[in-house]
Amino acid sequence: MPNDVFVEMECFQLCHDGEIVCGDDFLFERIEQENRHLAVLSDGLGSGIKANLLACMTTTMALRFSAEDREIVHSAEIIMDALPVCQVRQISYATFTIVDTRLGGLTRVVEMGNPEFLLFRGGEPFPVEGREFSSPRYRDRTMTAYTFGARPGDRLLFFSDGVTQVGLGSPSFPLGWRSSGVRDYVKSTIAGQPDISAQELSERVLREAVAHEPELRPADDIT
Repeated sequence: MPNDVFVEMECFQLCHDGEIVCGDDFLFERIEQENRHLAVLSDGLGSGIKANLLACMTTTMALRFSAEDREIVHSAEIIMDALPVCQVRQISYATFTIVDTRLGGLTRVVEMGNPEFLLFRGGEPFPVEGREFSSPRYRDRTMTAYTFGARPGDRLLFFSDGVTQVGLGSPSFPLGWRSSGVRDYVKSTIAGQPDISAQELSERVLREAVAHEPELRPADDIT
């Protein structure tokens, strides 16, 4: 990337209605010596303290393993082995999205369980083809990896399913807001304000999401 190009990373969150701790977690790190930017989002099972614990454990491990360039399948197995088992549901689960952007724009995204990320280029949604794979030990935990060259002006958005599922079951959004709703809203927002900051854009997306919830009360953690 040219020297005058920078990477901006921001996040905005809202808790499940009635909770004081968010069950999603987001971490990002800039590795100066490698001119590299990492960001990780995780959605823990359920909500509240237990979900927060699952999400925080996942983001912490995923960020460290990514910074060390560890093999993703083995890293995912370590994460899933380490998560405590929910006594009610008898499973240990947390999603993750990992974004790794390096010098020159080379970007890798790995997702497990979260909605598919959105990439905008020139103000328009830009499709990226992914490759699905899974761990031999966790066949039901399918992951998807994407690799592409980021360009100046690109916007990459990723979010927990608390965003896509707002309004689920309501007359206006029987299937929720869905990724298509987020995509259309972001496209319109960027068109009206091309230089909008990452912080303001993420906040606007969440405020719009909550506007679709009955009584404006989030039924899930939203990031």
